[in-house]
Amino acid sequence: MTVKLADGAALQALIEWHRALYDGPEIDPKLKAIIRDAPQSKLSDWDIHRMLRASKSVFFDTHVEVVSGHHTATYLRFESIAAVPQLINLIARDMADWIFHHYKNGQLTGILSTASAARRLAETVTDLVQDRMRLSVVLTAYDQDTGKIGTEVTAGAIRPGDRFLVLNDVTTRGNCVSKLGKVVTDHEASIAGMMVFARRDSGQFPLVDELTHKHPFYYTADLDMPQWEPDRCPLCKEGKPLLSWKEMPEI
Repeated sequence: MTVKLADGAALQALIEWHRALYDGPEIDPKLKAIIRDAPQSKLSDWDIHRMLRASKSVFFDTHVEVVSGHHTATYLRFESIAAVPQLINLIARDMADWIFHHYKNGQLTGILSTASAARRLAETVTDLVQDRMRLSVVLTAYDQDTGKIGTEVTAGAIRPGDRFLVLNDVTTRGNCVSKLGKVVTDHEASIAGMMVFARRDSGQFPLVDELTHKHPFYYTADLDMPQWEPDRCPLCKEGKPLLSWKEMPEI
């Protein structure tokens, strides 16, 4: 199948349409429709709604290829949330509360994350818990061109017997948090739990369910954002121009 790529004019039209959307009342039912209850978070659906609205981080009625290669019509740009310190603090406080509820002082060594926008979450969480828990932050590399995370960490940062939480910004298929978890176990340490801001798999990918049953698993938001393999993408069949996740701008 030949995929039609979006040009600069199409991208500009998308930006202008979303600016008008977020300036009016039509955005509210759209956001409400994608937000589902997240049982591990103390934040309400309305809190998530306001967060997504304030950051203008969700793109609707579009056609985007995400990092995994899947296509979606509804795209979450986490970088827009990470650019607002108040929102990062709000998410990090909820994550910190979850940590306090599940772990006692001395049960955790640190948080393993990656050098993407997720780094801000990891560092803010450790700052918030430091009076009760001294946690290290260990980061893998992040390739901004491919969106892929690395597996190498500083020598000695993760030692045998350590207990690490792994943290990423979002999960769709579960591959990235699983990859971070493997970094932990490859160093003969153990996975204490997993944390992400958003789960956006829409129940399509079995690995996510497997991880949530195997580990303590926190997510702030559960967002309904169906994705398709390129050869099964209805938007491709319609001939809708395709954008890359790398092109998605701040609104």
